[in-house]
Amino acid sequence: MPRFTMPRDVHYGRESIERLSELRGKRAMLVAASEEKKEGAFARAETALRRTGMEVRLLESPWPEYTEQAVAEGASAMRAFAPDWIVAFGSMAIDAAKLMWILYEYPEAALSDLHLPFSLPDLRRKARFAAIPSLGGISEATALAEFCGTAEQNAWAAADYGIVPDIAFVDPVLSESVQPTAVAQAGMETLAYAVGAYAAWQGSPFTEAPAQKAAELVLQHLCAAQGGDCAAREQIQYAACLSGMAFSNALSGLTHALARQTAAVLAGGRAQRGALNAVFLPHVIRFNAEDSRICARYARLARALGLRGRADTLAVQALTDEIEALRATLKLACTLRQFGSAQELEDRIPTIAARAAEDFCTQANPRAVSKEDALEILRAAFGKAE
Repeated sequence: MPRFTMPRDVHYGRESIERLSELRGKRAMLVAASEEKKEGAFARAETALRRTGMEVRLLESPWPEYTEQAVAEGASAMRAFAPDWIVAFGSMAIDAAKLMWILYEYPEAALSDLHLPFSLPDLRRKARFAAIPSLGGISEATALAEFCGTAEQNAWAAADYGIVPDIAFVDPVLSESVQPTAVAQAGMETLAYAVGAYAAWQGSPFTEAPAQKAAELVLQHLCAAQGGDCAAREQIQYAACLSGMAFSNALSGLTHALARQTAAVLAGGRAQRGALNAVFLPHVIRFNAEDSRICARYARLARALGLRGRADTLAVQALTDEIEALRATLKLACTLRQFGSAQELEDRIPTIAARAAEDFCTQANPRAVSKEDALEILRAAFGKAE
């Protein structure tokens, strides 16, 4: 039976994190990455949470390369403290905190038990979950908790509607200090999620609406947001939340799978996911659009975004042209050759292709994808030597 699941409440706008003071419980575990804990907004969030009268304890989350041991240790700390609220501050911490939450509720489980999508037991026996995203993530609105992976281990995600946060606090103050390149990457990753969700075979009117609006906000505001415009950054943050809702209920398809598995083999690759999505997105659109029915979906989105093209193929070309032009304006990489050690990455392309073809997000791609298809897209995205 189709369903659409999102946080029960999404508080948004400036100073929305002050509404943390409205939570009710006995103990709250505040999870934050060391990098984002330094932000001034963190102190405001902690102060607001302490105003609830709950006992509050801080847990620093490892990011971006959190390991199975780190997640297990975080879950152990939760079991010792026994919070009835888990509050994840900043997009860096939300995925790790979700994984810790699952193991806190089910101490007999291991991360290896979480690989099968939509098979988790019921949560909220012990705690509810609140998410406070910064710019550069969509987990505050999704049924996913991603594990980054390594060169030796596939990236994967625990997927279940039970891990959609109860409450999200989307406060634009968290986007104001983000570096311009990170803003550009966050916006392009948001666009990739939105376009992928719009075209996914599990898409519906419920997912198309937030996906379309997210894509519209990115195209309208991302350049200004990269330039430091705080009002524009606010719109990109809202776009990320909307695209997360769409992605979570339709899944994002091949672009996300390719970016996730490529990031796993790159040193510091998680921080480059937005740029990787920007490289792969036009290639995936062209691959999918070889099917006329999927081409029509992309064309509908292109026209809704104000792009011209009487024939569906021309509208899709206008969409890929717009994405590539935006990527160039933002000065992001246009090929995989521009990431890390080009030769090392090229040597790993067959491994990435195999992993991407097996990634569960690929199952939501509107066109069937073989290992050979993924390999062809990767080689095209790698680009030619100059």
